[in-house]
Amino acid sequence: MNDDQNTEKLGASQPQKTSKKPNGRMLFFVKEILAILVWIYIVTKLFIYDIDIFLIEKLSPSFIWIVNYKFFILIGILAIIFMVTRNRDILLWSLYVIFYPVILFLWRIPSLIYKTKSWNLIFALIDSIISFFKSFKLSYITTAFYLVSAALIFGISNKIILWISLVVLFGILLFTYIQRSIKVFKPSGMSQLYIKIFNSLGKFVRSIPPAPEYPAMILDEKELEIPIESMDEKQLQKWITGVQYLVFFNRICLFVAKKIKSYQESRFNIASAAFSILMLLIFTVLSFSIINFGLYKINPDFFEVSSVPTYFTFIYYSFSNIFHSSIREITATAPPSQVVLMTESLFEVFLIGIFVTLVITVRSQRETDEMNKVISYLNEEGRNAEGYLKEKYRYNIEEAIEALQKLNAFLANILNKMTETIK
Repeated sequence: MNDDQNTEKLGASQPQKTSKKPNGRMLFFVKEILAILVWIYIVTKLFIYDIDIFLIEKLSPSFIWIVNYKFFILIGILAIIFMVTRNRDILLWSLYVIFYPVILFLWRIPSLIYKTKSWNLIFALIDSIISFFKSFKLSYITTAFYLVSAALIFGISNKIILWISLVVLFGILLFTYIQRSIKVFKPSGMSQLYIKIFNSLGKFVRSIPPAPEYPAMILDEKELEIPIESMDEKQLQKWITGVQYLVFFNRICLFVAKKIKSYQESRFNIASAAFSILMLLIFTVLSFSIINFGLYKINPDFFEVSSVPTYFTFIYYSFSNIFHSSIREITATAPPSQVVLMTESLFEVFLIGIFVTLVITVRSQRETDEMNKVISYLNEEGRNAEGYLKEKYRYNIEEAIEALQKLNAFLANILNKMTETIK
């Protein structure tokens, strides 16, 4: 009877446990979709088009009044949410939505790349992160001035401020092109960074400097003469520490050299260069759309328009201009707007005609030379570590790994797997 009761209890409790997982997944997807939709709406509303007005006018024009009262409607919706949820949930969801771009770029995308187990993507991500932080100060300054200028163009009607903002915006665009052109010929510094990191690691594993709590972590010359079978526990631990870090460093050098070689042969850097050109093209279109929009605000007579244009119309206009096509909605009819039109055509020639050639040929060859330099240095560091192991401990790599396995060193299994990978 007790067994039957226990079985019934287990059977009754089992659905409750399994039901939590679908609920948790459902809440996760709801939170993810909510964050994506909020940020799509913010970006679209600020930089592209009044998407809410457009949708209401297309779906149900009689409800256009909702736009005028959307702030109060939002407050009401938040009040209802406060009534039916806990404060902790509201706080966590709000923080997730607010910081979603940071979560996306620093957690979601890296974890997705890790799950794909593609070392080419991982190296591309590492290169992008390092490049970002190397130019963080300059990027932050130019981005700040760019956003402030764009905000002034959208929000201010004073003609003097508008002209100043337009000049700043065009200056940043021109500076970006000059900077990208210099980067094509200038060494990226990635090879020096890799060499610096592995040089420091090599010096560390060859010395294993003692920490305050461990006065001596390596064997002295007399202790090295003792066979490992005759070593006491402390001496054996020192031997394991010195040997396994040397072997691990050797394996890491050869492993990274092989993966960089694979990354080089995949020509993934060309795809990365093509993506950077695409982003520069988008940046150029957006910049000229804001400049033309600012000119229209200064004087609508600079353009001939078929109807009152929105900012999205200027994006369409700028996109068409860069590919040498015209649209009937907007036509440049005055010297300021015509000069901007000609300037955009020059940027298009430089971007597609010259910059693509330079990136695909010059930059590709430069990065190949830098990668070869890193691969050569890593292989040399690996050989130096193996030579130091033979000289100091009188073991080669294979013998050291076998000895570490017998001694159950905590890195032994990892070293075995790495050895299989680099063969």
